[in-house]
Amino acid sequence: MFELYLVTFNCARNLVDPESLGPSLFNALPPTAASLPDVLAISLQEVSPIAYSFLGGSFLSPYFDHVTQAVNLASEIRSHGHERLEHVATRSLGMTALMIYAKPHMAQRIQWLQSAGAGVGFWNMGNKGAVALRLGLSCPGSDDLLKLTFTAAHLAPMECNIEARNRDWSSIVQNLVFENNESSGYSSSEQVPLLSSSSDPPEDNNGLFTSGNHVFFAGDLNYRTHDKPPGPDAWKSYPQPTSSRDSDEHFSHLLGKDQLAQERDSNRTLHGLDELPITFPPTYKLSSHSSEQLATHKRSNSEEEGYWNWSKHRYPSWCDRILYSRSRALKPQTYTALPIQHTSDHRPVALYARVDDKPLQGPDDIRSSTPFSINPHWKSRRDTARKLEIIVGSLSYVVLTPQGNAIVVTLATLALAGWWLAVSLSR
Repeated sequence: MFELYLVTFNCARNLVDPESLGPSLFNALPPTAASLPDVLAISLQEVSPIAYSFLGGSFLSPYFDHVTQAVNLASEIRSHGHERLEHVATRSLGMTALMIYAKPHMAQRIQWLQSAGAGVGFWNMGNKGAVALRLGLSCPGSDDLLKLTFTAAHLAPMECNIEARNRDWSSIVQNLVFENNESSGYSSSEQVPLLSSSSDPPEDNNGLFTSGNHVFFAGDLNYRTHDKPPGPDAWKSYPQPTSSRDSDEHFSHLLGKDQLAQERDSNRTLHGLDELPITFPPTYKLSSHSSEQLATHKRSNSEEEGYWNWSKHRYPSWCDRILYSRSRALKPQTYTALPIQHTSDHRPVALYARVDDKPLQGPDDIRSSTPFSINPHWKSRRDTARKLEIIVGSLSYVVLTPQGNAIVVTLATLALAGWWLAVSLSR
């Protein structure tokens, strides 16, 4: 078996702080586990401001670099400098991104990579949606490959939008179609070469659920614990740190109201996916802090002080989740929230699992059918949305960023100077 580690984190459009995230990144690994996981997948939502996210490319490089710095620091701390993880690949669609890392010997076993993405935001753009990577790994003593599919997702917000979140799930399944072409419309960063690749890639145009495939679905799924926003005094009953489940302040009292659990039980969303029991406090919404505190990284860890500083206008909820396809070959071990990060109003969530190091076959391959058929127009839908993202991203860049503002001022100054010169010459 090999060790698999997944993390989901809503970055709140801020740069990740490596010095904060790094030391706690592998908190879900037990002391008896291997020093580092063999494969690490990080799902990111609201990875950067909308202008940078929609334009993609080099605009996102600083945000991804900070995550890699956190991974490197976490690896150094966990292994005492004896092991490292290689960056395998990064894909993003709109404001959602997925980053894959692996131990060098695992990275060399990757025979092929496929990408997929589907926006479910306004006009199908990627302010909400999903991006995915599928890896084909060679297995000792077998000519077949083990397939791992990692999906990063961000669904519709607000308490009342339960049906919208369910529709987002169905739309993702219908339009998340995998391709071998790396230039398939998803922003990507440099990745390690597939040195050991000797297998032909699989056929294009496969959906999320295929035979012989482990599926992981991680992200800010936005399911809440109430169907309406809180009243002015509701915050007085929000959960606080306590070891007693009998206490009125214990977070377990909110679990019975979790929308995702209710919708899954009714077979209306996340079909065929499982989740370990939740034993950690809600991950959203933590109170925002001043920009000065964010800039100086001086926000205190309120959990260590015995107090959770919740935002008063949102019920505490488990928005950030990691689910997986059912299989006897997959053994989930630990599911937990990581410490509060001063850069975000969400807490990261991590899942540690062990996976049989062999292809999925026969009784182990439990999930192979899809709850929704592929949309025959998925590609034109994606390409149209991408064109809109470029337009919106460009306009947002000009209006909402300091660099864009500087361009507008410069052009306006040049235009004014040209007009003045023309008037002067005409006299």
